[in-house]
Formats: sequence, C-alpha cells, structure tokens
Amino acid sequence: MTQLLFQPKFNPLDYLYTPQPVDVSKRDRQQQIYLLEQRFRYLAADGLTVLQKRTHQVSYRQALLQVCRYLKITRYSNLSTAELEAEVFLVLLEKTWEKMPRSEQRLVEKRLQRAIACTKEFEQLPGALQEKPTALLAKGGSAMALSAVIKPWLLKQIAGQITMQMARYQVAKQALAKGGLSWGAQLQSKAAVKAASRGAVAASARYGAMRGVLACVGPALWTWFLADLGWRAVATNYGRVIPVVFAIAQIRLTRSDWPGDAWPTAPAI
Repeated sequence: MTQLLFQPKFNPLDYLYTPQPVDVSKRDRQQQIYLLEQRFRYLAADGLTVLQKRTHQVSYRQALLQVCRYLKITRYSNLSTAELEAEVFLVLLEKTWEKMPRSEQRLVEKRLQRAIACTKEFEQLPGALQEKPTALLAKGGSAMALSAVIKPWLLKQIAGQITMQMARYQVAKQALAKGGLSWGAQLQSKAAVKAASRGAVAASARYGAMRGVLACVGPALWTWFLADLGWRAVATNYGRVIPVVFAIAQIRLTRSDWPGDAWPTAPAI
C-alpha cells in the first residue's frame, strides 16, 4: 500500500513534498496509517479540492463514488460503502479474469467448484452460479440477484482461488528459473502469495487515467499540454486510487471474517 501511494512517478510534486516509501515504513503503525490516509485523500481529491486545501474532507465513500463513475459502474447510488468497494473489486477482478489464459480459468473453475460444493451457501446460489460460479465475473454478472450475505461470500471464494492460481503461476516460473526446490514447498512461501497479490493489483492499475504525449507539437499545443499537466498534478489520480481500492477489497475479502448477516465494516477514511 505504501509503494502504491508514495512511490514517486511522473508528478513533479511527488519529488518535492511527498515522503519516500522507505521513510513512511520507518514510522510506527499509527503514524503510517495516518500518512496513508492523508495521501489517499490527497490523491482521490479533485483539482479544486486540492487547490482549496480541503483534501482532509474527502471520505473513502466519496472516493469510491468517483471510481464507480470513472469505471462506468451503473446502479451504485444506493449501495453501502462496503458494497461499493466490492462492486469496484468485482469489475477489476473481471478485467483480471479476462486476461487469464483459458487453461488457468478452467483450473480456477474446477478448484472453486470443489471448494464450495459442500457448503450451505452453495445451496443458496442461483442455478447458473451453481453450475459455473465464475459466471459472476462475466459481463453483467454483478447484476445477478444475490443476497448481502452470499455475494461477499462468493466474491471471497473467487478472489481466493484467483490469488492462489496467480501464486501457482509465480511459483512455476520460479521453479523453472531456479530448479531445486519442490513446487509444493515454494507454494508455502508467503512471498509467492504476495507476488500474486501484487500481480492482481498491478493488473487493476492499468485502468487508471493515462494519456499519450505527442513528441512534436506546436507552441499552442505545448501551452495546452503544460496546462493539462499542471492540472493533472492536482486532479484525482485514478492510476493510484483504483489499485489501492482493489488492494483494500482484496485484503478484506480474502483475509477477514465477518458475521454472516452483514458486510465487513468499511475503513474510516
């Protein structure tokens, strides 16, 4: 999370006023959380809010609503904050799923079916999802009528299986490169799962705001370009905000437990 938010990139302000990730990681836990929240608010704020120095007023829900609009997610206005987060996560997971080779998709489907077939929640799924749970990742799949209990449960199962499949892929690459260590032994390594998580987050980062820059432009276009660059230095940075939301949702769904009658609590920011 610190790397996502604080790693200097193209914005010149990152080099002037933003602490380096290594400096943030040296702080105690509460200070780190405070810096992460402040940085997230700053990156999620629009240009006018930044210029008016009101970034501290930006809430996590406001950021999620902006991301929903940016990703063209429909029917989100009446959702709770945690449901908004899950909806964003679902859209980005769908993008990740589409980029997976068909052979890996089939492996995930088989393992997912085996993992959930004997659970009580499985019986509450619609017939289409019982036959193919990953149909939730298909176009329009998020519109399926699922209860507030079943949807996060199924998302958690899918997210866990995709993360593990990406971990297996990372391990296979390492095994081919290094040899020696057994496939199973390497899979136990936290580094493999962390690498898989980073891969999923990196995939979501591609959906941030980016524009090409012309190498040769006239004076008028250079003026426009510099003005646009200056505005983008303070405007909402979707290239960082979206992966952070994805990472928070992934952590919540794959590592958290919550009561069966409610979604997990959204972060305070």
